[in-house]
Amino acid sequence: MVMKAKDIMDKSFIVLDERTSALDAVKKMVQERHGFVIVSREGKAVGVVTEWDYLEKIVSKELDPSKVTLSEIMSSPIVSCEKDTPTEEAVEIMVKKGIRRLIVKENDKVVGVITSRTVLEIFKRYVDEIAAIVARFSVTPF
Repeated sequence: MVMKAKDIMDKSFIVLDERTSALDAVKKMVQERHGFVIVSREGKAVGVVTEWDYLEKIVSKELDPSKVTLSEIMSSPIVSCEKDTPTEEAVEIMVKKGIRRLIVKENDKVVGVITSRTVLEIFKRYVDEIAAIVARFSVTPF
């Protein structure tokens, strides 16, 4: 059975309007324990702001986060895949684009996010399963 993006995506994510201040966004990120927000314009996802964007584009430049909007610091366009994309394709997109989060869509609507953490958890499970199979066939030395 081929796993698909919908099988490994996290359905918990934050969407905020592009006019939201960076300060309000980071407060929401802390409150919800998320390292990113999806930025929307008129209900459509148009960008992503990560904790790194906040540090690099606001803190390091000593800007006032209450006066900076998400549209000013977001990464755009969004890199995404469809929910039925095979997992290996989704991971390949993440690797090729050098991103830690891949937005999952269905009919142009965000339905989830695949994170590098999710990918690592799945990989660990896979390695553990292989190790268990190999252990069953191990022969003890004489």
